[in-house]
Amino acid sequence: MDETYFDEGPAGNFETTTLEITKDLDGNEFNNLCSVSSGISATRRNMENQDNASNQVRTSMNISNIPFKHIDIHSFFTDRNEVVERALKDCQDSLINEEEKDIVGNWLLTEISLWDIEKERLVVLTKKAIYSIKYDFISLKILEYNRVPLSQIDTLISGELIYPSSSLAPRLSGLAEGVSSIFHCAVRQEWSSLTSCTGLTQFDSRKRYLSGIRLMWNKGTPLPLSKKWNPFAKDIPWLTYTSHPLFWYKGSEVDKAKFDVDGLHSTIIRLLSSECVIRTGSIIIENYFGLGALVHNRNGLGFFKIRGKVSF
Repeated sequence: MDETYFDEGPAGNFETTTLEITKDLDGNEFNNLCSVSSGISATRRNMENQDNASNQVRTSMNISNIPFKHIDIHSFFTDRNEVVERALKDCQDSLINEEEKDIVGNWLLTEISLWDIEKERLVVLTKKAIYSIKYDFISLKILEYNRVPLSQIDTLISGELIYPSSSLAPRLSGLAEGVSSIFHCAVRQEWSSLTSCTGLTQFDSRKRYLSGIRLMWNKGTPLPLSKKWNPFAKDIPWLTYTSHPLFWYKGSEVDKAKFDVDGLHSTIIRLLSSECVIRTGSIIIENYFGLGALVHNRNGLGFFKIRGKVSF
């Protein structure tokens, strides 16, 4: 009997193959053919399901409201192994006295200043106070810190970070996003997608798409104009936090926890006095023009990053 080798010659195309049953087939041969046909159909269904799943993942990753979607996470010094843990331990050993050694939690978050400037801050929470620490992740030392006793905090607000209705910041952000999209298409030579990059929707106003918390100790008193319009004023009676950019790029929940502002919110809410007003609502960032904050935040100048030959 001649032997036939199927591994020679061009591969067969089974897309239009049909199963033909003749009278010459006995029961065993018929069952074998049915098994082969079922296997091909199952394999095809699995491939289609995998393609659909891949398309869904790609679609979800291309959602325009994902924060910090264009950053390189490996440029952050805090993305390195054990850097954050070492910094937190250094802060605890240097700043917290024996009376406050009961540390409740610690995080690496983004603090947003009165002038909408995003800053990388270590946050250490004890039963008596909250510490907001500017830490140099390059030279590994504390630069400055702010300690706020929990007994002074009279209001906690949690919710979405928004701009006033008359602010130009969302429009400027949309303009910058549109220009950035065109630049990325040109650099990558994606000329086929250049039409979609230049669509008017790329220049629409952009929200922050961030949620956060604000801790206040001004007892409802408005901020005086001498501080409200002074970019160098430091004794502002509130702190505004949101999650660190690395939060959106970490895989496991354990890794994401130390960058998540919700962890601070759920922890500190149990330590505040019963007289503290706790509410949910929009947190207004009073940035009306926002050009300086736009340049600062889009370039991540408030974070310790690798920037070519210069790092800060």
